[in-house]
Amino acid sequence: MNSKARFATKVALSLTLAYLIPFAMGWPQASTAATTVMLIASTGSQRESFEKGSLRVLGTVVGAVIGLILVGAFAQDRFLYMLSVSIVVSFIFYFRNAYQSDPTLLMLTAVMTLMMSNGGDAEGAFLYGVDRAYMTVLGVTIYTLVGVYLFPSKAEQNLTALLQETLDIQQKTFAAISVSLPGMAPSPSSDVQPNEKRDETGERNSAEDATPSIDELVEKLFTAQTTLEQRFNVIKKESSEVAAYIQEWKLVIHHTQKITQFLATASSARFNHANTNDYLAEFPEFVEQVETLLLQSQQFLATPTSGESFRFEEKKLRADEAKLAASSHLTRASVLTLGYLMNRLYDNAGKLAETVSCIDSITKVVSFKETLPPMPSAFLWWDAENFKTSIKVFVTYWVAGGLWITFNPPGGYSFVIFSTIFMAVLSFMPLHPKALGFLFTFGFLFAIPAYVFILPGLELGIELALFLFIYTFIGFYLFKGPITIFFMLGMFVLGIDNTMTYHFGIILTVMTLFYLVVLMIVFSHYFPFSSKAEHLFLTVRQRLFFHLHHLLLSMQNIRPNWLTRLSLALHVKTANVASKKLVLWASKVDVSYFDNNTQQHLIHYAKRCGVLMGHVNNLVAAQTILKNNSLITKLRETHVDTVLPT
Repeated sequence: MNSKARFATKVALSLTLAYLIPFAMGWPQASTAATTVMLIASTGSQRESFEKGSLRVLGTVVGAVIGLILVGAFAQDRFLYMLSVSIVVSFIFYFRNAYQSDPTLLMLTAVMTLMMSNGGDAEGAFLYGVDRAYMTVLGVTIYTLVGVYLFPSKAEQNLTALLQETLDIQQKTFAAISVSLPGMAPSPSSDVQPNEKRDETGERNSAEDATPSIDELVEKLFTAQTTLEQRFNVIKKESSEVAAYIQEWKLVIHHTQKITQFLATASSARFNHANTNDYLAEFPEFVEQVETLLLQSQQFLATPTSGESFRFEEKKLRADEAKLAASSHLTRASVLTLGYLMNRLYDNAGKLAETVSCIDSITKVVSFKETLPPMPSAFLWWDAENFKTSIKVFVTYWVAGGLWITFNPPGGYSFVIFSTIFMAVLSFMPLHPKALGFLFTFGFLFAIPAYVFILPGLELGIELALFLFIYTFIGFYLFKGPITIFFMLGMFVLGIDNTMTYHFGIILTVMTLFYLVVLMIVFSHYFPFSSKAEHLFLTVRQRLFFHLHHLLLSMQNIRPNWLTRLSLALHVKTANVASKKLVLWASKVDVSYFDNNTQQHLIHYAKRCGVLMGHVNNLVAAQTILKNNSLITKLRETHVDTVLPT
């Protein structure tokens, strides 16, 4: 069974239990528990843990308390209640989008805050809210237990596979770079082309030549390194296997990052000396040892017992001081730069190999001390799309609320709740609003025959369970992410309950409610901020180069104050996020609007911007290391950079 089928099975079983358990116990609002399962499964990750489930329950309780406080404080004034709810929910959804770990945690807080009111009816509002909160907690509990015990996710295996991929690309990149170094004879069996001609799309001219170039390897290396770091930051607390060796994993991430930085630097370096062997003793042997260490890391990761006796031994290239002294300044700088790169690669490759050999070892610990940089923040502050989403939540809530007050559409206040929730979940997602209407109609076409021909004939609980399981499995197997919600709405249109009332007018009323919700989502797609892929691609591109320009200008400041350092960190973070968004939106642009651009052009352009961002990150890291270097400081004081426009 593949991963997609396993995930669909877990969600189908969870949603089926979320219906059947309340039915068996005679509890009301079983659909609330089922809706909770659907929202978590469609917006969260496929990995579950008790910690994550506990935080979701806590978020649900906090949202219920906030919602009940607002209901109690403004029960007699609908305008003040709606104003307070819209402001609170806008802030919660901003934090939900800024939080980089589990997006469902704060989403449930916002959902419960919205769902505590039963449309302005003060009587029974407390019991109504408690019932909703109770069933939401039930849905969270069921989904967590099923996710943990049924087909449990092997987080450590996934992380190990990503690390193996990164190590493999690092070794191949080093092998490609090493054959082009001065004094290294190219290997006749090398399958990597250091230089090759490309056409205007960035693809090789020869379709038969499938060997990677250094540029392609560096691009893959940046992608693999970023994916590895992101996965580690997500699962470092969720997996007990990773948490048990957290220090070793932090060292692994640190040294792979350093190796990636040095390889990227070496890939674009131009050395201006003839033969390295004339200046650095035993240079070919040293290069071979570095490659051996990179290979050993892969071996130790695949077979942990093979590295039990391995220890890192410090070793450095020795330069011929007399010959360097007689050489030109350019030659001397070229040789010393290459020697520094090789020494740093050897140092990090050796420490990485030893650290990898300590993972899953009961007795072995690393023999060296390393100062690790601080871990990245769990929140992404100052992101423009997060701010825009919070504003869109506020506007959508009031537009839907105005329609509810003025026209009283089917569903009443539920129309406001669903419009706000679904808009917030789908805000700035790479999908067209037409697809949402199509998916809902597709789900509705499944639901109507079931309502007419299947549900009336179900007599046993097992029959209903089988129907719920199959419908949910189809939805989560065929579709992925938040768009699954609109297929699943077809099932919620059926109004499944312990006591079924079959009336076509009821199902048409519910269907009309959700079609109105879809229309509100289409409205929010264009107002107050456009979510069209073409607009976002241009906006993100401009943002990327704006922050890169100001980042490089900030780095020219020799003695930065605290404000300059803060702005530099902001420019780096925003530019990194923008480069990732550029790749996302480049693949969604409708190229029929343009005459000279193709999808391949845009995707290649976005990927090259990602490589540029990787080199900028290396520059920022080098700036941090060299900021106290007296030679660099003297050079910067006497030479003013006039390349960048101010």
